[in-house]
Amino acid sequence: MSATAPSVLRRTPQPGPMRPFTVGAGGFLLLGAGHLALVAAAAWGDPSPDQEASSAAMRATSTTLLGLERTTLDVVHGMSSVMALFVVSCALLALFAARHSPALVERRTAFGWTLLGASVVGLAISALFLPPPPIVVLTVTTCAFALALHRATP
Repeated sequence: MSATAPSVLRRTPQPGPMRPFTVGAGGFLLLGAGHLALVAAAAWGDPSPDQEASSAAMRATSTTLLGLERTTLDVVHGMSSVMALFVVSCALLALFAARHSPALVERRTAFGWTLLGASVVGLAISALFLPPPPIVVLTVTTCAFALALHRATP
């Protein structure tokens, strides 16, 4: 009877967790690379009068830590760039790890939970302080990592 059963009754395999995981890691990559592109565009572009006034105020204040004096503008630009590079690096590491050790994604491991946690925290911070593009990207990454964990075997 199974040979003549309609194809509707045949059980289709559950989709795996790898595709949503890749979407989540790709979202992190897009977020970091997009931020670096915006920082570069802002550095090479002509600032508006408001931006110039803000930059002048941040150049006027400085801080010294461990003998190094930096303006507030230097600290803001430096932290922004370093964090964007860090996000890109984490995304690439996640993609490489998933490719070379798929069991990290196919099973519910701390690897997947950590990336979901980072995405949720990033989304919360973005919702409080950032404009819509990072909020949208981090919503997608959070949903993708959650779906990957849902599809993974316990």
